[in-house]
Amino acid sequence: MKHKHTLVVILLIFLISSAFLLLFSRNSFLRPYAGSEYIEIVAGMLLLFTIYTNYYILYPKLFQQHKPIKYWVITIILVLVSSILEMMVVYGGISQHSAHLIGNIGYFDFILTCFILVVGRNFALNILPFVIRNMQQLKNEANVKAQVVYQETRMLDVCDKQHNCFLLPIDEVFYLKKDGNYTRIYTLKGDFFTRYCSLKYLDQLLGYKDFVRISSSVIVPFKYIDSCDGKLVVMKKMTWAEKPYIFNLDVKKKQKIAAVIDEHFRSNYEEVDNEQHDNEKNVKTLSTPPQKKINTVFDYIKEHSGCRTTEIISHTSYSSSTVERCLAELRKQGFIQYVGSKKTGGYRVVEKE
Repeated sequence: MKHKHTLVVILLIFLISSAFLLLFSRNSFLRPYAGSEYIEIVAGMLLLFTIYTNYYILYPKLFQQHKPIKYWVITIILVLVSSILEMMVVYGGISQHSAHLIGNIGYFDFILTCFILVVGRNFALNILPFVIRNMQQLKNEANVKAQVVYQETRMLDVCDKQHNCFLLPIDEVFYLKKDGNYTRIYTLKGDFFTRYCSLKYLDQLLGYKDFVRISSSVIVPFKYIDSCDGKLVVMKKMTWAEKPYIFNLDVKKKQKIAAVIDEHFRSNYEEVDNEQHDNEKNVKTLSTPPQKKINTVFDYIKEHSGCRTTEIISHTSYSSSTVERCLAELRKQGFIQYVGSKKTGGYRVVEKE
């Protein structure tokens, strides 16, 4: 992958260089034509040398190392030297092909005017590497800060419709959707916020443990996926929605994405089974709770399908060990089962045929 990226960079540099050389071999741009295609190409290569030196050496070695004055001084010197060399290279052609201009304004004024224009052109083009590099640096710094905030607080910096910015807890994110150069972040409450970044960046920031990118325009958290049939992802129904949200899987990667979702659910079920097994081992040596308490726990599960252990404890006022022993006994007898993931699942009564 690294070698592939290097080849792409080399190809882009070659194409950009060819475009520059083509430009300067076809027109002289702010100075008279030198009279030779070969001389124009040499002049173009001098300018390319200054631009690439600025982009790959001066900016990273000086400006990024907090030496801005030194960077600009050397850039100006480089531009002046390259402009002087260009004028020296094309001097003969200018003298021969521009005799009528020289005669009108004077030889010295003509050369000085050409030199000033060449210096201005070269300096303007050498600002491009600074602008591009500086934008990249600012973007990288912002991304690093966002990663630190996310890793430390599990929050995303977002903006509302009035452009007020604040931190949104990641657990409140229902799904993320691409919107041009922005990304819309929809929450469990039904509203949305905006973040100026690509969906690809958020995909990398959020990671692959809690979120999955199901298409080129949508990212969803695993815990709010209700089902996936290999073509569509059905989200869990929210109280404010008339029906569950449904998203199409990426056509080219639907099999791979569906396999990732299935593997996530399978691993969660295994974790729940292991936890249940460990709980059963822990209470195995304990005495069976009274039948009255077992019936109370069973009745609560029957009336509140999908409830969790903490809910049963709070509503029955039994101790956690008592409730766990009741649940173990009911599972052992086949009256209840745990359905769903470790974080969002709960106990349900087994329907008898």
